[in-house]
Amino acid sequence: MLWPVALAFSLLFFWGCDKEEPIPGYLYIPSITVSTNSNGTQGSNASEIVDAWVYVNGKFIGVFELPSRIPILETGKNDVLILAGIKKNGLSTERVTYPFYEQFEQKVDFGPGKIDTLNPIVKYRSICTFPWLEDFEDQRISLEGSGSFTTIDSMYITNDPFEVYGFDAIKNKYSGKIQMDTGLQFFENSSIQLFALPRSGQEIYLEFNYKTDVELSAGFYPITSSFVTGVSIVRLFPTNGVWKKAYVSLKEDVNSPQYAGAEFRMVFNAQSNNATVVPEIFFDNIKLIHF
Repeated sequence: MLWPVALAFSLLFFWGCDKEEPIPGYLYIPSITVSTNSNGTQGSNASEIVDAWVYVNGKFIGVFELPSRIPILETGKNDVLILAGIKKNGLSTERVTYPFYEQFEQKVDFGPGKIDTLNPIVKYRSICTFPWLEDFEDQRISLEGSGSFTTIDSMYITNDPFEVYGFDAIKNKYSGKIQMDTGLQFFENSSIQLFALPRSGQEIYLEFNYKTDVELSAGFYPITSSFVTGVSIVRLFPTNGVWKKAYVSLKEDVNSPQYAGAEFRMVFNAQSNNATVVPEIFFDNIKLIHF
């Protein structure tokens, strides 16, 4: 009757011989930045890239909020591909890769316990079209007052270093500013230019930096007749004195059948009703982009 003891011994031996877990290497990505061309036809390099979509040797590893340290089990030199991720329409629930940024690729020599740091720089894809760029650096404004019920329709240019986005006195010297009044106030500005946007499913985005004391909306006017109704696509919350970046997707609304043959004006509006505080709104680096 010795076999139960022998069996117990063999099971203990089997359990004690489990393979050790492999030690991963790590890919550390603090941020992803944007590089634009030198001739100014792509506008500013301002961005708000929040995620890295990571692939190793063609295998999808995952989506990682930046900054992030990512465990990698592969060893030796491997092909790493990174796509820049944004919050579509300012929503944390809409994390997508930005279609206009090129992918970043690099070989990385991974090893157990080793930390490799990458600082990816992405560019706009060469097939991007930029029908509208407004950075206020020429001290002219390509927006005008619009809407039927506005009480404040004037945007002006500020060069106050404490108000200008990324002020450096060289490339970033001016931003657009709206100063509302106390009481019930309505602001609206739309692009002076009309845009003929693609309606075959291509990606279309409106990018802009903003800082606002009040809730801010962005959308467009589809110009199809003498009677025009604006389309609000995003509502952005007050930023508490901090500059933010919005990536507004227009494709879904522009392709609506009811806008066949339309041209479009981009529009921003806001409403406030404060008895004591004079709200302010700031804009910079406005871009309309499509393929």
